[in-house]
Amino acid sequence: MRNRCWLFFALPGMLPAVALALGIESVTLRADDAGEPGEAVEVFLPTDKKLHFDIALDETELGNHDFVVEFWASDTSAGKDIKVSEFKANSLVTNTINASIELPRDWPTGLYRLDVKMDGKTIGSHEYEVAVPE
Repeated sequence: MRNRCWLFFALPGMLPAVALALGIESVTLRADDAGEPGEAVEVFLPTDKKLHFDIALDETELGNHDFVVEFWASDTSAGKDIKVSEFKANSLVTNTINASIELPRDWPTGLYRLDVKMDGKTIGSHEYEVAVPE
């Protein structure tokens, strides 16, 4: 009987790992540096054509899942609750989604939000701002 119990407890550890993200741990905003992510910033400037984001998820394991980051203009000079873009990823590096979006013109000032979805289900949101320097 003892061997059977040991086998029963060993089976869960032998199951294949799947990606599981419970939420967003942190988001780092990055300035553009010739098309690549540059230094971390607190807010984006309207003249920053390309915006970069390092989105750290709080917990993931190996697996094959689809991640989508939706970008929304929450309350900006161009309007409210406007979907700006989305970024798709199906693999993660060290639990981080590296996303970027760009506009060919200046960004409207105001509050924006990004929503992270895993397999169609929202797992977290983060607000950020585009503002004129004071």
